[in-house]
Amino acid sequence: MERKILRFLLFLGIGLLPIIFRKKQAKDWFLVFFLKGYLSSFIDGIVTSKKRLSFPVRFLPKHFKINVLFDYLLFPITCVVYNQISYHSKLPGIILKALCFSIPMTIVEILFEKYTKLISYKKGWNWYDTLLTETCTFLISRTCIGLIRKLDKEDKKQSIH
Repeated sequence: MERKILRFLLFLGIGLLPIIFRKKQAKDWFLVFFLKGYLSSFIDGIVTSKKRLSFPVRFLPKHFKINVLFDYLLFPITCVVYNQISYHSKLPGIILKALCFSIPMTIVEILFEKYTKLISYKKGWNWYDTLLTETCTFLISRTCIGLIRKLDKEDKKQSIH
């Protein structure tokens, strides 16, 4: 069953790629996608090496202890959509929208942990650790792309004068 879930999620993620990058600011979305992949795999690497979390059934188990499908495809796609939706939001909206993404993702993880071998909580890891980590990484990526946009806008102003 786990392999079928992974395959379904892989095809879903691949199918969503052309859709999320078709919108305006594609350069920004690529930056968010790759930043999120790096950030997620970095955090997952730490958490799995400390044995707080494991992924018993995953793609490329001989090469990675992390969930490469989630860290390099699904979570970055979700983060791009989050950044697209929160593009014109003020701080309260940015935080609320981050929670609107991280809460359902945490619920799915709880169900996967309870009913599959896709994820296993260890050494005191709980759903609220996941919720906090996911929310923070959404906000970090949003902050980073916001800073990049601001620097880009200032650079364009200086080049005009």
